[in-house]
Amino acid sequence: TATAQCTVSNIVIQSVRVISSTPTNCTIKYDITFNIANNNGNKLIFIHSWLQNDYPNYFQCVNGQTTQNGSIAAPVAADLINAFENIGIDNTGAVPTILATYPPDASVPMSTVDSINKIVLPDGSANFTLYGVLATAPVPCGTPIVIVADLWSSQSSSGQRAHCVNCGIRYSSDYISVVGLVNCGTLMYRGIITNRTGITLDGYYRIFADVNGDGYFTPTTDTLLQTNTAYTVAPFGTTTISGPVPRANINQNIFVVFTQTTGSASGASRVIVFTSTQCAPLPVTFKSFNATRTSKTNVLVKWETVTETNNNSFSVQRNMGSNTWETVTVINSLAQAGNSNSVLVYTFNDLNSNRGITQYRIKQIDLDAKEKYSEIRAVRGDAQSGKIIVYPNPSNTGQVNIVFENKEGTHDISLTDMSGRIVKQWTGVNTNTIRIENLVTGIYTLRVIMKETGSQSMEKIVITKF
Repeated sequence: TATAQCTVSNIVIQSVRVISSTPTNCTIKYDITFNIANNNGNKLIFIHSWLQNDYPNYFQCVNGQTTQNGSIAAPVAADLINAFENIGIDNTGAVPTILATYPPDASVPMSTVDSINKIVLPDGSANFTLYGVLATAPVPCGTPIVIVADLWSSQSSSGQRAHCVNCGIRYSSDYISVVGLVNCGTLMYRGIITNRTGITLDGYYRIFADVNGDGYFTPTTDTLLQTNTAYTVAPFGTTTISGPVPRANINQNIFVVFTQTTGSASGASRVIVFTSTQCAPLPVTFKSFNATRTSKTNVLVKWETVTETNNNSFSVQRNMGSNTWETVTVINSLAQAGNSNSVLVYTFNDLNSNRGITQYRIKQIDLDAKEKYSEIRAVRGDAQSGKIIVYPNPSNTGQVNIVFENKEGTHDISLTDMSGRIVKQWTGVNTNTIRIENLVTGIYTLRVIMKETGSQSMEKIVITKF
């Protein structure tokens, strides 16, 4: 959206997760990214959010732009009384910071943000990403809602006047649910859209490839594969979407950006990830990869490769519950000149006394510095007892991880919904972790049978998509 002194574009909200829920409120965390002109006119940047029915239209917004001329007095507490979120960014220094106080009116409560990142792009604009924005919306979790936000900036360090305004930004939640995947064998994506409301929903979607494999939608770097494509879903109905994926994007996940064009959610958008199956030859073929806690302070990480081609090294990485992956060691390839057609065995003893869940993965690095990641394995902490650990539980993404006991064994697994219908089933599972994906909102029962002993374990899984 072009304005008098700036351009604001590529506004994306993603990674929405539920923190807590009550009969009247839903507390979430999410990440937001946007681009804005990198100049002195954007010393302070602000974002305010409302439920659609509470939106005051302070900037007299039409098609994303204010219809007021010149600089505009900043909104104060009386204007923001129904805003459930207020974010402030101090952009005056080399590194931006999050404001704890709202300069135009100190009585306005400010939202907390875990961290902020700024990257100056080749076109001279700046890309801002805010991680872990905490907000409490005045509705129960799972309620179909539309959020409307204003983003404005001031060229004054006191922030008393708005000089750049992007208004009426809309985001929808729980109007539709979407599941899908990318089949690299056919080079096609397929998905199912479910309408969770009693009215017909129309809209369009765009397809982007996750070219850097980071699982995070970035409009400035991820490749646009398919431009606006219309869809219609009948009340409480479903519709199927599909399309080709270029061979150049084989094995890449895709992001599907949905925008609704009818109903109260008209103009609102959301991002969905479709996971790709793996088809292209990989530089390293893993025979096995396991992580096993051997004591209160030690975890044994072990992997075997069947083939290696131009392989340089392996980095053992772990995530101890902070959603941050850290490299704990780098092990050079045992293959001669990086090439092998024989089974090679690698082990590493990690000094790990974490009392919670720790995830491990292997980052494989080619001789030409290209990188690929293994599957993820998880181990429990010494403080966690019981045969099965499910996390996150409740889950707001439709995905959960299951961790079994750290011992050898084969499991038969079934997942049933509230009506007793089996929705997923696995036989002969001999790894210590599995991931269950694409679950819709509801309560499920996980039943695990250890084939060697016949012993059974059961756990409840709660899915609360927001």
